[in-house]
Amino acid sequence: MTDRPRKTLRLNMSRPSNEAQSEAISSPAFTAKSSEEKEGVALALLTQATKQGLSVKWAYNGTMMEADPQVIYRRKDSLYCDAVVTQRDGTPASELKLGSFRLSGLQTIALVGRKLTPWPSLDLSEARYGVVLTVRDEA
Repeated sequence: MTDRPRKTLRLNMSRPSNEAQSEAISSPAFTAKSSEEKEGVALALLTQATKQGLSVKWAYNGTMMEADPQVIYRRKDSLYCDAVVTQRDGTPASELKLGSFRLSGLQTIALVGRKLTPWPSLDLSEARYGVVLTVRDEA
């Protein structure tokens, strides 16, 4: 054995602070046990947001997003929300486009005081919109 000290590696497990993440209010959907419970809480908050015309913040696949929900619908026994993401991890989205998000995958959902921007080419006659539950106002 040599007299040289052994090299050690350190792993920092603390998460970097994220401004958008610290502003969001954690909802019961974040701690809900089953996907049905998550969907139920997310459905209530997103319905409120679409009715009031407000944007929301949520975590989806580990990324904090600010989005403008446009429509909530059921497809193949799962609930989905089509929304326009305006910010990802606190930076403005490079391209505004309509995305589909499964409600059971949403976490840390919070309403934002900003009015949502309606998506101009929302076509509810598309086949992907099975049973439409809530649609944002046209105004």
